[in-house]
Amino acid sequence: MSSSTRCRVRLWFGVYPISDYIGDQAGAARHEAAMRRRFPWLEITNERLPVADYSPADLHR
Repeated sequence: MSSSTRCRVRLWFGVYPISDYIGDQAGAARHEAAMRRRFPWLEITNERLPVADYSPADLHR
């Protein structure tokens, strides 16, 4: 993976995403770990994004 690889971390309440984070791989791993500590009963996904699936505006959500 290159340093430009982005990941999306989502926190789910059933079928509804209630938190959405897009960042570099290291930041996404830290965010996922923090969400797992804070919300151990909710589903959390961490997915790699192809470059075409995000824009620079997404990185500041």
